[in-house]
Amino acid sequence: MSNQEFISASEFCDLVTDGTHDSPKKTETGIKLVTSKNIVGGSLDLTSAYFISELDAININKRSQVHINDVLLSMIGTVGEVALIEKEPNFVIKNVGLLKNSDSKKAKWLYYYLKSPIAQNLIKDRLRGTTQQYIPLGELRNLPILKPKNEEHLQNAIEQLSSLDKKIQLNTQINQTLEQIAQALFKSWFVDFDPVRAKVQALSDGLSLEQAELAAMQAISGKTPEELTALSQTQPDRYAELAETAKAFPCEMVEVDGVEVPKGWEVKRIDEIANIIKGKSYKSSELEKSKTALVTLKSFNRGGGYRLDGLKEYTGKYKPEQEVFAGELIIAYTDVTQAADVIGKPAMVMSDSNYQHLVISLDVGVVRPFNDVYKHFLYCLAMTESFQAHTKSFCTGTTVLHLGKDAVPSFEFINPSNELLHVFYKQTSPIFEKINLQIEENKNLDKVRDLLLPRLLNGEIK
Repeated sequence: MSNQEFISASEFCDLVTDGTHDSPKKTETGIKLVTSKNIVGGSLDLTSAYFISELDAININKRSQVHINDVLLSMIGTVGEVALIEKEPNFVIKNVGLLKNSDSKKAKWLYYYLKSPIAQNLIKDRLRGTTQQYIPLGELRNLPILKPKNEEHLQNAIEQLSSLDKKIQLNTQINQTLEQIAQALFKSWFVDFDPVRAKVQALSDGLSLEQAELAAMQAISGKTPEELTALSQTQPDRYAELAETAKAFPCEMVEVDGVEVPKGWEVKRIDEIANIIKGKSYKSSELEKSKTALVTLKSFNRGGGYRLDGLKEYTGKYKPEQEVFAGELIIAYTDVTQAADVIGKPAMVMSDSNYQHLVISLDVGVVRPFNDVYKHFLYCLAMTESFQAHTKSFCTGTTVLHLGKDAVPSFEFINPSNELLHVFYKQTSPIFEKINLQIEENKNLDKVRDLLLPRLLNGEIK
């Protein structure tokens, strides 16, 4: 890029400023306060942002009101994280750089440039501080910004990079929908007992057992009787499979320990069907370049789910049972978020071709069922409100939360028949396989984008 022209950020942008340096008082409701830690992986994560009063927010906005097309840059801690504001914001900022451009194309160019290796290195060169690093506002204003050669160069780079981002975003949205489908199926079958209740209702209305089975088929498939009749003619195998699934659900509800459950199903604890193994404590000196990586607290999304960028390369020893593999259920055992958004939350480990071994850290536990048929069942179970409420009751600590060792093993649930466990596993396996494949695709798209980014900015690719 040596033949390219650079200008300062204050020249390239309409305005370069930063958010408040004060610490406004937290409130129950109001306006969210975004700090550097809320800028993660090129976007904003507002789940851990806390509320401040509207009056405090108005005062902050006098200095640094955020609008569409603004670029935010973390200035302290994880310096250099960037986010582009594409929707009307309803938050204010603290210790965050604000780079304004009324031109949306220039805003996107700036966003991609700031994510590039050359910009990140220029930012690192300007860091101050020892205990906690930061970039001063003056250095941010003077940060060299690469100018596009011309309008065609600008347009081409934005189009290419945006198309990759849109595909990654689409895959992520599809994965969220797929997981919601699996969770909805689990809730219907094993929490609300919809097929069982449909049978009970039909029989109490004086209908035949055959009609009760048909009611269960409706509850399972969401289809009308007419649609089921059509299905029996167009897809007889699918209809037969649906009928077999409906038959596997009981026709009666009974009371067990004061709780109404399907007849024949048992109340069990998680430790009756799975081993729960805690992860490895480690020293910072063991975090060196390696083909082994630790699955850490950062491997969890807030609210649950797996993050690929939370791994730490590790050279220390570990027990064989602390190694985890794709598809295994892990639980967060500690939390440093203010709203306790991570502790007790589940995630399903995803494969990573960069590493030969993945090992859970001390902040993580793996729930390893004795029978694989429980794999998806346990993940969906750990996502339920009842599991989350149970684990929260075992939390201790203030600044750092810790999950008690009995939290996961002691959780009780209604265990269905083995036949239904097999059916649920069979129906959800394609869902989780698809999720894993699209995560792999996103990883490859990320690599492509990172490789193309400097060349597109430099105008080498048209």
